[in-house]
Amino acid sequence: MGKLYLITGSDEYASKNKAREVIISLCGKDYESDPCLEIIHGDNDAIKPAQAISMIVESLSTPAFLSSKKTVWLKNLDFEKISKLKDSEEFENVMEAFTDALKKALPDDTDLVLSILSVDRRSALFKACQKSGEIHFFEKVDIMSKDWNDKLRSVIYDSCRENKVRISEDAVAFVSETAGVDVGRVKSELQKLFAYIIPRNEISLDDCKDICSRTPETAGWSFSNALGERNLKEAIGILNVFVNMDSKNPEMKVIYAVMNHFQDLIKIKAAAQKLSVRPRSQYNDFASKVQSASPETRMSMKDDTIFKLNPYRAFKIFESSERFTDQELAHIISEVLEVNKALVSGATVPRMELEALAIKICRKNR
Repeated sequence: MGKLYLITGSDEYASKNKAREVIISLCGKDYESDPCLEIIHGDNDAIKPAQAISMIVESLSTPAFLSSKKTVWLKNLDFEKISKLKDSEEFENVMEAFTDALKKALPDDTDLVLSILSVDRRSALFKACQKSGEIHFFEKVDIMSKDWNDKLRSVIYDSCRENKVRISEDAVAFVSETAGVDVGRVKSELQKLFAYIIPRNEISLDDCKDICSRTPETAGWSFSNALGERNLKEAIGILNVFVNMDSKNPEMKVIYAVMNHFQDLIKIKAAAQKLSVRPRSQYNDFASKVQSASPETRMSMKDDTIFKLNPYRAFKIFESSERFTDQELAHIISEVLEVNKALVSGATVPRMELEALAIKICRKNR
């Protein structure tokens, strides 16, 4: 019997990548020129969902002509389009015929790949595929979840373990905080890193800066951390890359990243003082103080950022916070707000504003 694949979930990037992998495994890398591959474009507005489903049902009842085997690919259909038609009797009839066909064994000469975004697990479609097919489910990490960053970090560590590669904590922080919440994008960045470090077997922060995609998010992370280290040379170097970005208003994402970073510096510094963390403490001492904080102490603190962050990431922010006095941090927040206003007004040159801000922050003993 033929093979049935359902690739779905809310992570569009990962779902599309997996669908492409499956098609390549069935039809080869040059699949677009394979005459035995029939593609039904679910993301084509000219093809209605009922029409796309009917085309599949018809194809399943038609034998392969050009060879002994054919592959049918329903490509990039959004399940939401199907859900909106659930009250249509005509569409219900089409879906019933479709699910009935899926419940039966596929013809020996036909493989079916369904790339459908966000299929409801309770739907008849999902259950039919679950019974007779192979399902790949990719969920986007919920950024509103308190442990979203931990989940991304787990994905990173698992991928590195599978590829027998070590990765530094700084590199994990970079990838997890700049690749967004798409697991597929995280894995894509890791694949580039795995290839880049050969013949080595350890990923460093410098590797990430060298090879990861140049986006406003990566620029914001790198620029903010350079400012936190008062490293003017590195900050200016990042701006040299930033000016060549094609993104619309990338400077706004960068300035937001700077604001968030220095707010974290203030929060972590205050929390560390509350927890009696000694100045210039090493990681083990810092982590011990944080992890041993009593419930009463935690409840008494105005901000719990130090407990929410990964311990090593919190420690690195603590290290950066020690490079600034409380007065300097307060002044920097005011400076960042002024730059933000200037950038929003559009009356200034973004590069010049960010460069001037970098000079002010990195200059010591102001």
